[in-house]
Amino acid sequence: MNSPCIKIDKQYGEDVIKILKEAHILNSDLRPKIMNNKLLIPVIDEKKSLYTIKGITDIELCNDSFEEYKFKPRKLNRLIKGISSYSIIGDIAIINYKKDMELLEKAAKEIVKINPKIKSVYAKIDTEGEYRVPKLILLYGEKRTITKHKENGLIFYVDIEKTYFNPKLGGEHNRIANLTKDNEIVLDMFSGVGGFTLNIIKRNKANVLGVDINPHAISLSSLNYIVNKKSLKGEAIFMRANALFLQDIIKNKFDRIIMNHPTGSINFLNTACKLVNDRANIHLYAILENKNLKLDNIKNQLKISCNKTYEINEPRRVLEYSPKYSIYEINIKLI
Repeated sequence: MNSPCIKIDKQYGEDVIKILKEAHILNSDLRPKIMNNKLLIPVIDEKKSLYTIKGITDIELCNDSFEEYKFKPRKLNRLIKGISSYSIIGDIAIINYKKDMELLEKAAKEIVKINPKIKSVYAKIDTEGEYRVPKLILLYGEKRTITKHKENGLIFYVDIEKTYFNPKLGGEHNRIANLTKDNEIVLDMFSGVGGFTLNIIKRNKANVLGVDINPHAISLSSLNYIVNKKSLKGEAIFMRANALFLQDIIKNKFDRIIMNHPTGSINFLNTACKLVNDRANIHLYAILENKNLKLDNIKNQLKISCNKTYEINEPRRVLEYSPKYSIYEINIKLI
C-alpha cells in the first residue's frame, strides 16, 4: 500500500517512531522499511512530520509502498480489562497502580510478552516526599530502578525511584529545543535528569542553567551531560537549589525560562519574572481543564509578580493528565 513517508538515518528510527506515534502522525497500520541504509517511515501528515522531527536528524519526504501489518500490535486494554496504559523508561515498564495485585501481576507478564526487551515491571502506587517521586512496587523481573533511556539521539540515565522522568515528553523536549536560538541563555528551572537542557544544547550553541532541588536529579543530569558531551553544541551547568530563591543566588538574566512543574509552576512566576531579559520567553507548564482553558490564576499571578509588558499565547496541549484535565504549555512572551 502506498503512503507518504519520511526518510531518515536508521540509527534514529526508534526515537523518531516514538515521537511520531505520540504526535498521532505515524501510520501505524503500515510497517516501516529499510532501503539503501535509510529508514522509511509511513506517516499521515508529511508537513507535521517535518516540524515535529526537525532537529533530530536529516529528513527527506517520500512516497512509497509499504507492507500492512498482518497482525496489528496488541494493546494491553484488550488483554487485561481495567489497565489501559503503561510507560516505558529504558528497559523498565511502569503501570499506574490498581488495587487488584493479581490483575497487576497478570498485566506485567503481558507487557513483557508485548515488549521482550523489558527487564522489570513496576506499579506506581503514589507520588511522595519533598521531591515528588513515585512510590513503586516490583511486579516482575529484576529488582533495580536505574535504567538507560534513549531520546532524540541522546542517552539518559534515570533512577525511576529517586527522580521524575516522563518518556512521553520527548516530542516537547524537541519542540522547545527547536524554538531556542544559538547564543541564548536559558534557565531550566525544574531540570530533572536534564531532558529539556540536553535537547536544547544538542541542537543549539546555547548556554543552559539546569536547576533542581532533588540531589539525585542533579547527579544524574550531570552524568547525562558528560555521557552525551561529544554530541552537544552548547554548554550546561547543573545546580541544586530551591527555585523560589534563585533571584537571590543568580545575577544573570535569561532569554528563555522553562517551568516544567505542572502542579506548582504558578508559584514560581515571581522568580521567573525577576530573571528574564526584555523580549524573553517563559514556557510555563500547568494542568488545565480541557473544556475550560481558564488562565485566570496565571493572569492574576502575573499582575502581582511581573512588572513587565507581556503577552500570553494560546495554551498548547502537551499530555493527558486525567480524563478531564491535561498538561498545557503556556508561552508568556515579554514584549
